Amino acid sequence: MSVLIFKHKNLEALLERIIKASSNPCDLVLDCFCGSGTTLAVSHKLGRRWIGCDINKGAIQTASKRLQKIILRQMGKKRTEYTTFSIYKVNDYDLQLLKTEAIELAVQHFGIQRIRTDTFFDGYLGRNLVKIIDFNHPLTLLDLQLVKDELKKRPDEDRDITVVCLGKELAADPEIEKWNKTHPINKIKVIELKTDKKYGNFLIHKPAEAKIKVQRKHGNRAIIEIQNFISPTIVERLNIDNKLFKVKIPDFRCMIDIVLVDSNYDGRTFHIIYSDVPEKKHDLIEGKYEIDVPLSKCRIAIKIIDMLGEELINVFEL
Repeated sequence: MSVLIFKHKNLEALLERIIKASSNPCDLVLDCFCGSGTTLAVSHKLGRRWIGCDINKGAIQTASKRLQKIILRQMGKKRTEYTTFSIYKVNDYDLQLLKTEAIELAVQHFGIQRIRTDTFFDGYLGRNLVKIIDFNHPLTLLDLQLVKDELKKRPDEDRDITVVCLGKELAADPEIEKWNKTHPINKIKVIELKTDKKYGNFLIHKPAEAKIKVQRKHGNRAIIEIQNFISPTIVERLNIDNKLFKVKIPDFRCMIDIVLVDSNYDGRTFHIIYSDVPEKKHDLIEGKYEIDVPLSKCRIAIKIIDMLGEELINVFEL
């Protein structure tokens, strides 16, 4: 196994020299920060296996589309080796690791007005001052003490405080109740995302759904038709960005980035025998396909990758 940790911009020829010098065909190349997937692309072309990692969904999406185009060209040349890969989300990094991005999404979701000049509070929600607790830990007594200490530095502050957190320690509620009883102003209210009915849907991940029709046409031919697709995550993100009215998506295919088909799925490894990867940015997937399938009973798997890089697999028996 070879581990490659070199990064360079747009120099596939240089990467080709390095990969050839440090590995052999069938070796495994690892890129821990794969970005747009240049190392993976070169490795794939050279017949190496590869693993790419990145914390950014956009990077995974870009690399995935790039690799699918390479695979599509290889399929046209009757190549079959290394013509498949899978995307694994190994942890729920959206809130736990991308702290800055998660806070910005919370600000947009709740309609918080940012205060760029305040070094402690994050903004306003209505008339209340807002403090967002880092989502990598629950609200603690220390967090509450920091809020109290900040208020002591502002004797003229008469607004109440809204604290936004992922969860809270059991000791937090009695402490907040005690504070509020002795402070007619600067009362503390907590929005706990895990339990709040109004704002909690910020955390709820609803998987995408697809309506697909698959039927055998005759002999070894089958027709696949994607009749509908909905990604609640994409719809929610669009509505967060647009405050004036709910976004209407004119064609469900706008939410789909790539469609892949395995005509004889074994339940373990997804072998790509058909790939619909639009060439241009504004092109849509076709949505209807006629493919070769085994004459005997088989399982057809359709993998849909949406515009945020999330995958959905539907399996049909013919």
